[in-house]
Amino acid sequence: MDRGELSVLVVDDDFRVANLHAGIVSALPGFVVGATVNSIAAARAALAEGSFELALVDVYLPDGSGVDLVREIACDAMMLTAATESETVRAALSAGALGYLVKPFDHAVLAARLAGYARYRRLLAGPEVTAADVDAALAALRPAAAAASVSATGVAAAASPTKDLVLQAVRSADS
Repeated sequence: MDRGELSVLVVDDDFRVANLHAGIVSALPGFVVGATVNSIAAARAALAEGSFELALVDVYLPDGSGVDLVREIACDAMMLTAATESETVRAALSAGALGYLVKPFDHAVLAARLAGYARYRRLLAGPEVTAADVDAALAALRPAAAAASVSATGVAAAASPTKDLVLQAVRSADS
């Protein structure tokens, strides 16, 4: 792994969904999938063996709640889940999740969130930051491009280079 790459742990009970998310991560420059697992126990084992900057975590796991996992891990985390209960969303954010995407979501939305996360990391990389750096880093976690990629009619806007890379990776993963 290149020193400049962000290592990602993908945690989802459905191996097909986990592999899909891993494919999106792998398609993005600057990211590498460090491990893909399907339970909290397997996530704990992966975390004990390796170093990760980010974990993409589902709420519903066979051996517990992904929110509890986020609460105990040392790396950053984003929730990728079908859980829509307000209490669960608040609990995940309170536990330290930097983002919350409700499944199903467009692959470009995840790609945009990951790109925003990379920007967040770059903005907060120095030993000290300014107030403007903090504001920019927090704004990077919620990129407007993700919301703007779908018009009011629900039709996707013109393809972007990132979206093209993600779609290419997904298509090649299916074959």
